[in-house]
Amino acid sequence: MYRSTPADVLVKATAANNTIRALAVVTTGVAEEARDRHQTAPTATAALGRVMTAGLLIGSMMKEEEQLSIQFMGSGPLQGVVIDANAKGEVRGFVYQPRAHLPIKNGKLDVGGVVGKGTMAVVRRQHWDKEPYRSVLPIVSGEIGQDIANYLLTSEQIPSAVSLGVFVQPDEVVSAAGGFIIQAMPDAEDATLARIEEAVAQTRPVSQMVRDGLAAWDILRQVLANFSPTLLDETPVRFVCRCSRERVQGIIVALGAEEVERLLEQEGRISAACEFCAEQYTIGSEEARALVAEAQG
Repeated sequence: MYRSTPADVLVKATAANNTIRALAVVTTGVAEEARDRHQTAPTATAALGRVMTAGLLIGSMMKEEEQLSIQFMGSGPLQGVVIDANAKGEVRGFVYQPRAHLPIKNGKLDVGGVVGKGTMAVVRRQHWDKEPYRSVLPIVSGEIGQDIANYLLTSEQIPSAVSLGVFVQPDEVVSAAGGFIIQAMPDAEDATLARIEEAVAQTRPVSQMVRDGLAAWDILRQVLANFSPTLLDETPVRFVCRCSRERVQGIIVALGAEEVERLLEQEGRISAACEFCAEQYTIGSEEARALVAEAQG
């Protein structure tokens, strides 16, 4: 069962006479759900929370049927971050080394250090296309926000300001998380872009704004106070995984009778854990044999 947090909402807006597209999201509940499920250490929590936040923001710009995956594979102790998201406000994710953690750097969690150098991959899957769209780029900083901005500029050709943040308490619980993306449309004037860059540079960290009680729309109104932002849409967001007991049963059938018997001889049952949500599934010997027998007719 997934916990839902009323404050976890994504908003879409326009500004500067429809020449600017803006999105913001609060993901405190999403990030805490992931932390609790994977028992991540603070720096790993921050990395995972930032990537999931970015996934929700980018996913909200896709068609409803599309699926988005973002992967960071780096040389740091975290080794990798993988998330899936869609346009419905659903996201899931995991890190390769949940307890990866580094000392505080410049007063902040060292996400860039825990991620390290390597590659970032963005994959967009559409059911009407057999081949997914895949973009692979070198990791710029590992801080996630800069890397997402580089992806949007390099692969999507859209200049974007990206801010992502996760605040982790001393007891490792996430008390604030969120982010925003502000993008220039083709008819945006250079003077407007320069003023927005200045406004974003002067903005407080997004995690601080969330800690202060600002909702997603409040964040955009604060950042774009001088650009007449107009709210277009609000969507609740949450951590959701597609795994299920039925999928595990299907995997058991696909293994075949011989492999199932081998596993049962070793453990007396078949156990599986979902990488994305850490949900544990256990299939007893009688059920496993019955599934295989039914499949064989």
